[in-house]
Amino acid sequence: MSFGSAGFLLSYAQADAAYVQRLAEHLAASDLPVWLDAELRRDPAEIHDGLAAAPGVIVIMSPASERSERVEREILEGQRHGRPFLPVLLSGKRHFLLAATSFFDARDCGLPGQREITDLRDLLGGPVVRPSQRPSPVVPVATSSTEGSLRRLRQALEDGRFAHADILTTALLLESVQRLDKGWLRQADGVRLSPALLADIDTIWSKFTQGQQGFALQLSRHPGPPPGAPPGRYRDFLALALSVGWKNLRGEVSPRYEELVAVDQFPPGFFPTMRNPQLERFESWHDRWTDTVMAVHMRLRNSGVGA
Repeated sequence: MSFGSAGFLLSYAQADAAYVQRLAEHLAASDLPVWLDAELRRDPAEIHDGLAAAPGVIVIMSPASERSERVEREILEGQRHGRPFLPVLLSGKRHFLLAATSFFDARDCGLPGQREITDLRDLLGGPVVRPSQRPSPVVPVATSSTEGSLRRLRQALEDGRFAHADILTTALLLESVQRLDKGWLRQADGVRLSPALLADIDTIWSKFTQGQQGFALQLSRHPGPPPGAPPGRYRDFLALALSVGWKNLRGEVSPRYEELVAVDQFPPGFFPTMRNPQLERFESWHDRWTDTVMAVHMRLRNSGVGA
């Protein structure tokens, strides 16, 4: 087991190390290269570089890993780089950041079978990910208090981890209306968003970006649909996307998340993007993003945020 650009990262909490050792040996016996995050905990930059190049991330989900700040950061970094995930549920509930991703049920301490091994081998051949069609067991998603989620958001922004904070913001919005396992919002979900929560999120983004990011700034740049465009529809979304830098006037296809945030300077109002990298393995991801953004912005226009 060694670190390298061709190796799958095994992300886990130390309490689950015994199972992880069995899993790592099982994968290695199937000629799947793996490396353990424990090997590199001294150097976060190496983990960053490894996640950027890894063909995928295998996350051991358990109560211990749910509490682990390191596991959370590795998931966020993997999503920021668009890495495919194979969550493995060892015990407890699904990790809130992976709620919309199919998982392997290992609550009987079993190891991935031939189907999962084949999926991992396929990932070694290239970046294209085929979404799994097999159903996962119905298992609740681990959630936290709103204040706990807002604390995570504050910490990410205080550390300057803007893409992490962006992903956490989307998760917080989804969690507040019980849509974590779906990964996107409908307009009917948007009307259930709490104005107080939207205001809290906006305040945090504004504070840690000197007023350059947040919902209020987005609203100031795009207060409503263009003339003749129905509110909440695609032309409304497109005008917003152009105004905050998610799209450009050349009409290019929207880049995947890792490309969208791979810049040194972000235009005013760029964040929060309300993107969910978990959905980008599906062809419908852009429609889901549009629906989510418009659900939030239709609510913002009637909530008084930034007024």
